Amino acid sequence: ACWSCKSTDVPRVMNEIGAANFYKKKWTDLGSEIINPIGCQDCHDPKTMNLRITRPALIEAYQRQGKGITQFSRQEMRSLVCAQCHVEYYFKGDEKYLTFPWDKGFSADDMEAYYDNIEFTDWTHALSKAPMLKAQHPDYELFMTGIHAIRGVSCADCHMP
Repeated sequence: ACWSCKSTDVPRVMNEIGAANFYKKKWTDLGSEIINPIGCQDCHDPKTMNLRITRPALIEAYQRQGKGITQFSRQEMRSLVCAQCHVEYYFKGDEKYLTFPWDKGFSADDMEAYYDNIEFTDWTHALSKAPMLKAQHPDYELFMTGIHAIRGVSCADCHMP
């Protein structure tokens, strides 16, 4: 499921086989289907060029918070398209379902509390045997807990893909 954000082919394949089935597959199973790189249509409707969300994990994370993607303003969407991929995530359960740990909020403490509550760890340290978490790339979470989000600045105000 790491490749969920690596190709414009991903939304098409997810629509064909379902997100849960996509997450369960190995590279060798779908390699011939995932051939194009990240592109405009990951964030833009190719007919209208309107911003759009194409990755279900983001939609599901906000649904668990009681928010629908259609409720967000265009300015918020200018960050949400980035949040489809530039986030902390984990693979939930045996089915390895791609999940964003935002149920308690966006701060590092909130995400750690989420992981503690479900007793999730990414790995165990070889020497100390301490359970460990590995932050993937929590760009959106850092943004959401910082001054830029508070002031209404979007990712795209400064960054262009």
